[in-house]
Amino acid sequence: MLLVVYAVTAAPLFLPGELRVVVQPATNDAVEVYYEPVSPVMLRSYEGIESFNRAQIIAEQRAEAYPDDLAPPYIAHGGPYRLIAPYVTARGRALATPVLTGEYWSEGKQVRFDIVPEVRRVANSQAALSWVFDGGAELLDEPGSLGAGIDEEANRVVLETNTFDQDLRHRLAKRYGGLVVVKWDPFGRPMILL
Repeated sequence: MLLVVYAVTAAPLFLPGELRVVVQPATNDAVEVYYEPVSPVMLRSYEGIESFNRAQIIAEQRAEAYPDDLAPPYIAHGGPYRLIAPYVTARGRALATPVLTGEYWSEGKQVRFDIVPEVRRVANSQAALSWVFDGGAELLDEPGSLGAGIDEEANRVVLETNTFDQDLRHRLAKRYGGLVVVKWDPFGRPMILL
């Protein structure tokens, strides 16, 4: 019931083509809060993805080798699979552009792949996102924190929480600027190790 009341009063923004609802957009002094009822990855078949998985590993190695020029790559799941290779600098664009080539064995056959990455300019580099995430202990100390990680597609570090307030949004914006967003899951629970 609380979710329904909040959704109506907060005037959420539904992003076309995505399964994300922006509950509160980012401002100069507060980070974005969004809700994702179902991850788009869960709605796809994995048929034909292995070549993209292998190409993504190569692209990740590039991003780690040039962390100030590139951002973490990802596989776009809307429509046909595409490998997205984000860049931050002009040098990064040149580094992200080359075809990703390799081969692997599947069902006793050697499979060769040539994946042409789709390059996109983004705001945050691998180095900047890693800086926030590697110091992520502070994020995990936030009340209601369920976890944190880098969301390559959003090009941000995501703090997952089952509760949030305006103070949290302001604290994160002051500490990290546009590097962090909050993924709100009102029904989320902390993981328990058995």
